[in-house]
Amino acid sequence: MIRSFTALLTALAGLVFSLLSALGLTDGFCVTEGCRLFRGTTFLGIDLYWFGAFFFGVAMVLIARQLKSQREQFRHRSSSLLLLWLSAGLLVSAFLLGMQALTIPCINCLIIAGLLGTTAWLLRPDSKTLTVILLIWALTLVAALSGLGRQQFEPVPAFGSNDAAVKLFFSPSCPSCLERLRELAQREELHPRLALYPLALNRSDLPVILRFHQELAASGSLAAAVETLSWSEPERPTLGELWQIRQISFRNRAFLAGIGARTVPYLLTSSPGVLMAPRPPTTAGEPAPGQITDGAVEEGCEVDQQEEICEEEVPPPTINLELLRLQP
Repeated sequence: MIRSFTALLTALAGLVFSLLSALGLTDGFCVTEGCRLFRGTTFLGIDLYWFGAFFFGVAMVLIARQLKSQREQFRHRSSSLLLLWLSAGLLVSAFLLGMQALTIPCINCLIIAGLLGTTAWLLRPDSKTLTVILLIWALTLVAALSGLGRQQFEPVPAFGSNDAAVKLFFSPSCPSCLERLRELAQREELHPRLALYPLALNRSDLPVILRFHQELAASGSLAAAVETLSWSEPERPTLGELWQIRQISFRNRAFLAGIGARTVPYLLTSSPGVLMAPRPPTTAGEPAPGQITDGAVEEGCEVDQQEEICEEEVPPPTINLELLRLQP
């Protein structure tokens, strides 16, 4: 009786979370690339989250009928229907988890799958069939979770993709970063091969990074998005938006820590030649403006600082070899 009542509460949690996901109210908590990939996936024109809500709703009705049934005949019938319903749900969930294990996991999907599996485990009767299905489901869940673990080591770009030839890590409170961003924003020929990774050096950076994301999504203009980084008093983000930006910033900081970077701006490139733009001829022996130069040292903002905004004199608009690293 206690296990059935607990399963009823678990199914209720699954129903509520599925409804919130279908309405887009959990997007702020879903920060993996799989969330973008699977968001809006439909079957017969209906979002899969609505199917999840329907599944948990029917499961609740069957569990409630089983709890209320006094006669053994009706209880056995309710148990058979519940067994069939849970088995179907687990098989579908195992298929979707297998797809995520082979591609990219989605946190919202994993939460719903976990609530489904927990409900089935609490209600498991002496059925070898359901036990086997639960085992298959558990294996696919572990595979999807391992994919989630692998993805957490990858940085999250606000612009471009992880396959870009040129990657710039920056913070809105770093003057050198803003100068580098303005340079790259003007190089429109670089945009298809460029990726930008924001990270917060202090709490005030978080709403600025959110505004940068929102401007990119709204206008698609990198130049316009870069200009929003210098605006004052951004709108206060919701808790969901704040959580999402914190996760993105943390993953980008973790990536820099993993490669031994201590300051931003930090530039990674697998094709240094793409940064060389044609320039007007100059006096012999002098580098052209914007050309990569050797031996020039530029102070950046410490990635490890937490509260104080990095204040420094903005250097001339050059991309220095000190900040250049070849991507392995």
